[in-house]
Amino acid sequence: MLIGLYEYSIDLKGRLFIPAKFREGKNKTFIVTIGLDKCLYVYPFEKWYKLEERLENLPFKDKTEERAFKRILLSGATEVKADFQGRILLPNNLRQYAILKNNVVIIGVSNRIEIWSKDLWDKYNKSTKPLFTKHASSLEI
Repeated sequence: MLIGLYEYSIDLKGRLFIPAKFREGKNKTFIVTIGLDKCLYVYPFEKWYKLEERLENLPFKDKTEERAFKRILLSGATEVKADFQGRILLPNNLRQYAILKNNVVIIGVSNRIEIWSKDLWDKYNKSTKPLFTKHASSLEI
């Protein structure tokens, strides 16, 4: 399970350090794609294949919507490999989509990693605190 929050900087070449905890075992190759809320989704290679299987079995009723969804998700996806220092190169188009300049937040969200602009994460985190409190209370955690 991928969990935790880490703050790092993207270097001038667009490289970002991925925490060692997220690179354990065979997790040296990742698929990066656009995510919701202006972040990037990063899937360890093995988990991406499970997502692709689910994608093929989604019960779309409208073929136009299915094509649009798959085109957007998959056209933004790219395979990246961690170098010997644990860095991945984020393509410019994905950095622009997520407004990633220098300071970023990397979070583990169960089966994926998310990369956020530090500023956007801070705003998102602040705006969703009431939602967290509501659901945490109902779960008694």
